[in-house]
Amino acid sequence: MSEWQHGYEVIFMAPESRRHHGKPVIDAVAEKAKTLGIERMTRRTASEGTGADGRTHSAHFFELADQPIELLFVLDKTLTERLIDAVDQAGIDVFVLRREVNYAQLG
Repeated sequence: MSEWQHGYEVIFMAPESRRHHGKPVIDAVAEKAKTLGIERMTRRTASEGTGADGRTHSAHFFELADQPIELLFVLDKTLTERLIDAVDQAGIDVFVLRREVNYAQLG
C-alpha cells in the first residue's frame, strides 16, 4: 500500500434540471475540474433530495430532470482550493461540501 495522503473529499450537489449557460451545473463543474487537470471524479445520482429551500428533488418515471446529482472528488489542499475558487468565480450555482479525509491507492 502506498503512504496515506491527507486531503479533502469535495462533493458538488445539484438537481439535474439546474443549468449554467445552458448545460447541467454538474457538467459545468466537471469541465472546470478538467481545465485544472483533474480527471479522477465520481458522478452519483440519488433517488431523492431536499434543497435549502425545502423543495424535494427526485427522479420520477416521467421526469428525470429533477434527479439529484453529486460530483465527488478526493483532492489535495491546493487542488481543492483551486477547484472551489474556479467554480465560484464562474458563478456556477451549486452546493458544495468539503471535508478532510485520508486516502491511499491500494494494490
